[in-house]
Amino acid sequence: MRKRVLWRNLLVGVVILGAVAGAVWTSGGQNSSEQNTSESDRSTADQENASAKDNAKGAQGPARDQQAAKRFQAPDFTLKTLEGEEVTLSENDGKPSIINLWASWCPPCKVEMPHIQEAYEKYGDQVHFHMVNLTSLDNKKKMKKYVKKEQFTFPILLDETGEVGEKYQAFSIPQTYVVNEKGEVIQKITGAMSKEQLQEIMEDLTS
Repeated sequence: MRKRVLWRNLLVGVVILGAVAGAVWTSGGQNSSEQNTSESDRSTADQENASAKDNAKGAQGPARDQQAAKRFQAPDFTLKTLEGEEVTLSENDGKPSIINLWASWCPPCKVEMPHIQEAYEKYGDQVHFHMVNLTSLDNKKKMKKYVKKEQFTFPILLDETGEVGEKYQAFSIPQTYVVNEKGEVIQKITGAMSKEQLQEIMEDLTS
């Protein structure tokens, strides 16, 4: 499964490299008069676009894009738990959330899991814990066995299509997003969280 992710990332890199090389070759093949004309056209178009955006902003107010990045709205999702219950991120009852993307074959994920379980037992009534298993890249049977063996009680959400993993840029796991009660990403952590780090996050969310 890890090879599949690595191959996908490598393929994306090759595509991007090819696009950049093509853009450089095309640019080099244009003569100066064509470049000047193109730049003039782009300048006029940019000014018109900027004016249109300013007018729209003044009429409607600034819009916030949905991105998996700090200070942006967290992309919404609806996933099923191991028990078959549907969970939607935006239905948060005015509470903050922790979104953790993980897989059972991931050693760093297993390092932080006991800390997350402890935090869930202490703050589960104040913070939503969304433990998103990258099921499309995991072995569901082994994952369920691992969860049962370790007696984890936090909700396990199943990303069986890989869509949520892509939205939240889970190219390296574990990946954790801290989301406030408004649904905005306020912190992103790549790698295993220490017990102290997670405790500090919980205190900030519930203070």
